[in-house]
Parts: sequence; structure tokens; C-alpha cells
Amino acid sequence: MTEDSGLMSIDFLVGFTIFMITFIWVATLIPGLFIGLQSHTIDYDAVAYRTGVILVEDPGATSPFVTDGSPWEFQNVVTGKDNVARFGLAISKETPRILDENKVNRFFCSTAFSYPEDYQKRVIFGDIPYRFNISLKAVGEDIPRSVGDVVPDNYQYGYIRRDVKIKGSSNTTIGNTTITKYGYKNTENVTLNEFRIVINSSHLLKGNVGEIDNPNGDAAYRINPKWDQIIINITDLESTRPSWCQTPPALPAASDTNLTSIKFYQNRWDPLSFRWTPDPWNPTTEILTYEDGNLTPMIPPVDIRDNLTLVFKPGFFSSTDKDGAIFINLTFGMVLNPSCPMPQFGLGRPFLNNTKSGPFNYNYHPANVTQPALTDAVMEVAIW
Repeated sequence: MTEDSGLMSIDFLVGFTIFMITFIWVATLIPGLFIGLQSHTIDYDAVAYRTGVILVEDPGATSPFVTDGSPWEFQNVVTGKDNVARFGLAISKETPRILDENKVNRFFCSTAFSYPEDYQKRVIFGDIPYRFNISLKAVGEDIPRSVGDVVPDNYQYGYIRRDVKIKGSSNTTIGNTTITKYGYKNTENVTLNEFRIVINSSHLLKGNVGEIDNPNGDAAYRINPKWDQIIINITDLESTRPSWCQTPPALPAASDTNLTSIKFYQNRWDPLSFRWTPDPWNPTTEILTYEDGNLTPMIPPVDIRDNLTLVFKPGFFSSTDKDGAIFINLTFGMVLNPSCPMPQFGLGRPFLNNTKSGPFNYNYHPANVTQPALTDAVMEVAIW
């Protein structure tokens, strides 16, 4: 009987094939229908890793309302905390894992930012109210800096550890060796001596860094006068005085020498005369002046015996022109008094003075300036 044949028609095979393909396709979609019903788990290690990357590989950011170019760590958090859009401790994106000392100090400042709200939206991100602990311990520090809660002992948390370096600030000591080498002693009969220091912003920001010939990089070793702290120590002042005026160590400081004033000038390009012209510049913040190791800041005029320290805090030169040079003029008064009589034959009263020999250059020469150093440190991020 022909109707009892075991052969299947072509129509049946085509239909069955289409059915199987459709069945397989629908089966692959079924798990997605139940995604909203699945239990929600958090990969805390991934969150900790992301936070660590943001902190050590990103310089941070300010809001679009900040138009003066100042970085986040110099924003006034009292009146404009919203100007800080994102925390980041790296000097620049080109220097991952090399942290800026100013950013580190500001990030761990409990009086500037509040835990957890300020940190939650500027470094952790997301809608989940994570708890966390971020710590940084540098070589030579006994106690690490930290922000956040105590890491739990019996609760799951994510963890990441990053080896980093912290860039420090530069400083210089102008002592007897430098004074003699560059001829910074005055031999004229004057009652006022001027000592000038130049900080060439254009060279420091764009010129070569020591032996490294790359004006576009090297942020890890570059001195940035606009945002870095600068310390100038002037020592051995007593030795610049003539022998008949030097005060024995056991006696009080000589009363005829003082730092009379500190004035600032900035070189600006004059398009009319086609030359750089010095213009007076008045800083908006107070300079910290210390005399002979006294830890209390003093305002000139200051009596000087042997040592003088000038501390320019980070941001002191923030309003200066990055394409010019900054001149610091120190005026030392020499008041005539019987304790230091004038010598005969017009030999004068030698003291610190470089009006004829040229200003001291605060630059990348290691003999003049102690360059920024990189300190090893470890950052740990725990999130739960």
C-alpha cells in the first residue's frame, strides 16, 4: 500500500527544521526574562580596584565653573566645595602612581572634606552607599594617613594595594660656599644691601629638567613655582660681615643688621618695546619668614644674626605669569652704631649683596637647588 510508505515529505522536513531553530532561539532568551529576579551580588574587589586606579593614576578634576586653571586641591572648600568634581592624587595622567604632595595632604585633610559624603561622590561614585577605608603610608612615616571607617574583621570586603611614589618640594640653601662662589659680598660703603633671587617660571615649566631633554614631560621631577612649595634658606650671614663687625656667638644678635623689606617683581613682555620689563607684583598671601630657627613667622623688618628662612607655601605664586620670571628682592639695612664702627680708608661694610654680580637663580642646577625627591609609599583601599 503506497500510503503506508516510510518516506517523509520535503514540506515536513522544512517545517520541522524551522520549528527547531525557533525553539532553540526562544530557549536562549528565557534566562534573560528572569534577570530581575536573580540575587544581586557586588564585586567589592572590582570597586576597590577602580577606586585605586582613580586615585593613583588620575590628577583629579574641577567643575566647569573653575576658569582660572587652578587644580582641585587649591579650591576653597568653605565657599566652593562643589568646584571639586573628582579626586585624583597623580601629578598628571602621564605620571601614573607618582602622587603630588599637595593633593595627598588635601585629600587626607579631615577639616576640608567630610567622610563619607564628600568622598563617596568624588572617588567612589555610584548609588550604593559603600563604606571604605583609604590609607597611605610613606617610607619614614610611623603612622599612615587614612580616611574612612575601620576595616571589618568578620565581613567581606574588597581590597587593593598599590605601590606609589610621592613627589616632594624643592628648596635651596644659600650659604658661605655659594656666597663666595658667586661673589655675593658687597664692599661699598652703603647702609642698604640688596640680595635678589630669580625664579624663572618659563624655564622651570618648559625648559630641560636636569639632564632630561623633554620640555613637554618630566612632571615627576619638574619644579612648578605656581603650585609647589618653595623654601629658601640663607645661612652664614655673620660671615658676610666684616671681621670687626662679627658678633661672638655668646652675645645677642648685632643690632645694626635687619631684613628691612621683601619686594617682588615679575617680568612681563612689552609688545611696544619688544622686551621684558619688570613690574611690581604684590602677593595676596603672606610670606612666612623665620629668623635663626625661630618657628614663629615674622614680618619684616626682622633683626638678622646668621640665618634666614623664607617659606613660600603652595599656591603663593599662583597668580604670576607662567611665561615670565619672578624676582625676589631682599633689602638688608645697615644702621650705623658704635658697636660696629666704620673702618678707615673707605673699605666699606661688606654684607650680602648681588646687585652687581647678578641674581641667584632658582633652577634645576643641583648645586643651587635641592631638586624634588620621590618618596616610596603604599596605598591601600578597602571597600565593603
